[in-house]
This record gives sequence, structure tokens and C-alpha cells, in this order.
Amino acid sequence: MQGRRKIAVLSEAVICSLGIMIFAFFIQYKFPARLISISALLVSAYIISRNIRTRQDLNMVFGGSRSFKIILIFTIIGIALGITGTIIYRDSQDISLLPRSMHLFVIPAALIGCMEELVFRGFIQGYVNRINGLMSVLVSTLSHTGYKCCLFLAPAVAADIDIGHLAFYTFIAGILLGAIRKLSESLIPSLSAHALFDILVYAEAVQAPWWVW
Repeated sequence: MQGRRKIAVLSEAVICSLGIMIFAFFIQYKFPARLISISALLVSAYIISRNIRTRQDLNMVFGGSRSFKIILIFTIIGIALGITGTIIYRDSQDISLLPRSMHLFVIPAALIGCMEELVFRGFIQGYVNRINGLMSVLVSTLSHTGYKCCLFLAPAVAADIDIGHLAFYTFIAGILLGAIRKLSESLIPSLSAHALFDILVYAEAVQAPWWVW
């Protein structure tokens, strides 16, 4: 890939990431300020849509070029990471390590996790991977971490949360998910890990938290 094209790919990935972060920051505001959030998301959506037009582009997002055995092994690793992350999170919240009940919100919770993987490990990491594999893991991780932090940083919300703690664990999780996405050359392992984590974390929630719109 030529130098000018590399700059264009990286620039689009950064703009897409910033758009998602701006969306997360302003989504809790009322209109007309919320229009900033919607506009930023539309910019990100445009960048994603213009780069997913062919079957090859879909392969960039979903991967799947490795053998079934390799993907299965990394999916098992992803599931183990999801369970480990759940235990660490629930322990930090002083609640039972595994859920004691499960409500219908687990369905949208799992879908939200899948959507995040499609955007961050799917599109952003897959797109930047055209330049460099290690860079793609870092960019997708920084993008996802920035998105999570922006959800809670907005003055429009009064979230009692340690942003440094959130950023640290989201970054570590992002590196691990990005690594299994890269090594497996498939989105399935990281998607499975994230969806399982969200199911086990939000299993007892009877309604969506305020940060789910």
C-alpha cells in the first residue's frame, strides 16, 4: 500500500473513532445539543458504509480466513476471557461472582456488545490492519477506550465512576480482544467474549442502564 493511501486509511479510522466518541459525549444532552451527537455518528456511519461495498470488504470486517479449528480454539480463549472479565468486574462491584438470575435485558446487552465488536474490532481494526497489524490493535483499543470514557465524562451526566479505572481496564480488555481478533483472523472470538461478558454482567438488570439509549 502506497504512503498516501496509508495516510488516508489511518485518517479515516481516526475520524470515524472521533465521531463515535463525540456521539458518546453528547448523546445524553437534550436537543438541540444532541444534534451534535447524531451528526458525529452519521459521519462515522458514512466512513464505514463507503468502505464496505464488496465481499472482500466484508471479509475485512468479519475475517474467517483461518481454519475452523484455529477459530474454535481462539473462541474458547475468548469465552474464558469473557468469564474472567465478568468475575473481576462483579468482584469489584461487591456482587456475586456469577449472576443468580437472568432477565430479558441480556438480549439487548449481548447485541450492544456485538455491535461494539463489529465497529471497533471489526471495521476499525480490520481497516487499519491493511497498514499494520500491531497498529490496528492499538488504534481499535484506543478508539473503544475513548468511546467508553466519553460516555461517562459528559457534564450532562452525574456518573459516580472512576474514569481512570474504567480507561485502564477497557484498554487492557481491548488489547486482549484485539490480539485474539488479529491472531485468529476472525471476529468470532472477540465477539463471543464481549457478548458473554455483557450477558453475565447485566444478567440481573431488569431495565437498561441510563447509558443505553
